[in-house]
Amino acid sequence: MQETGSAAGTAHQVHRTLRAALNEAVRRGHAIRNPATIAKAPRLEEDEVEPYSVEEVQRLLAEAGKHRNAARWVIALALGLRQGEVLGMQWTDVDFELGVIRVRRGRLRPRYEHGCGNRCGRKPGFCPQKINVRRETKSVKSRAGQRPIGVPDELMALLRRHKEEQGRERALARDLWAEKGYVFTSPVGEPLNPNTDFHRWKDLLKAAGVRDGRLHDARHTAATVLLILGISDAVVDSIMGWEPGKSARMRRRYQHMTGPVLQQTAAKIGALLWAAPVGVAVEAGSGTALSPGSVLVDSTVYLADLGGRRLAFASREHAERVVTQWGDDRPGQAAQVEEMEREQWEDEAGDGIQFIRHKIPDRRMVHHAHAVFLAGGERLNVGSPAQWSTWAWEFEPDLYTDLPVRWHTSRRPGQEVEAQVRGTDKDAVSSAYVEACAQAVDRARNPGTYGDGQR
Repeated sequence: MQETGSAAGTAHQVHRTLRAALNEAVRRGHAIRNPATIAKAPRLEEDEVEPYSVEEVQRLLAEAGKHRNAARWVIALALGLRQGEVLGMQWTDVDFELGVIRVRRGRLRPRYEHGCGNRCGRKPGFCPQKINVRRETKSVKSRAGQRPIGVPDELMALLRRHKEEQGRERALARDLWAEKGYVFTSPVGEPLNPNTDFHRWKDLLKAAGVRDGRLHDARHTAATVLLILGISDAVVDSIMGWEPGKSARMRRRYQHMTGPVLQQTAAKIGALLWAAPVGVAVEAGSGTALSPGSVLVDSTVYLADLGGRRLAFASREHAERVVTQWGDDRPGQAAQVEEMEREQWEDEAGDGIQFIRHKIPDRRMVHHAHAVFLAGGERLNVGSPAQWSTWAWEFEPDLYTDLPVRWHTSRRPGQEVEAQVRGTDKDAVSSAYVEACAQAVDRARNPGTYGDGQR
């Protein structure tokens, strides 16, 4: 299958299906042994997922508030529900009194047949009289998937406003409204099409100025936020809908060791190994000694204000060095150091997500390349350089990488295809740019080959 162009994942699924069918044949006595067990399925290489940062999530939520069905994206990013679980949710699943959402079903992708007797000459999905022959939803796939989830008060308030807005849409649509009880619907009450929902996600990323990513990356992001907040494994398994026997593997796959997690872990190790022995007097800044068992914690944090972005440091020296370097990299952009009480900063930070840094963030010269191609493969003049280089810090996810090169192509909300490359090795970036552009041209001309759906 792979020799004819199929992906390793496709071959893997075919092998699994065939093996299960032949196992059933053996169980019923129609076959002596299962020959599929002899064949070795191709090895699957899972791509490393880079979850969205807290700042990126905030930008997405701010942009989502400008569009209808805003709560749909808040649920995905805050609670990590799968696409089908969100689109299949009905108002009977939302308990406003208890502040709980109950996940019971998932939305299925429509499957269409011709309603014109195949006279239109189009694919069934584009037939003017198409008929959906698949039911709209089915029960979630596992017992663990049927779960209650506690919802933050802010999200519950948003759902209440969403229900009121849906009531106004119902009154406006009048006889056209199809009352099916779904939380997220089209303007006439029909459940949302997963394909349309996917394109709305891509539109949201572009409008918010956030890097491209899969819709499922929102689920990875929610799982990682739970890790950052220190939520227990049992609660995480319940929220994400993971079965007990598979939960450890799923946590490894979905929860990513981000900067905050690594920094907090390093701080705890440092406090344990390099803390002063109990009963030993340590000279403090005021000249007084610490009492036995006490811990010296500076009550002041130093904020590096970088053009509106604020980073908290335990050391003023670190904050000043970052501000100075930032000013050198970006002349004309305001940057300064501010002082704030630690308690006040922790209140503003929100559960410690905006952690206090004990070292200077990594900074690298990153080389970028970018191109956009029209549907026929013609290159679009975007009015900016095709390749450029800039200093980037690790807290700038849109610019930073510590890899020699990384690249991808993606389809814009229209028909254009984008090629993006970045890395620390300039020659490798230039070489990868040629490959990325070649794939982008092919993708622009042959969208079906890459699984790009149509609106």
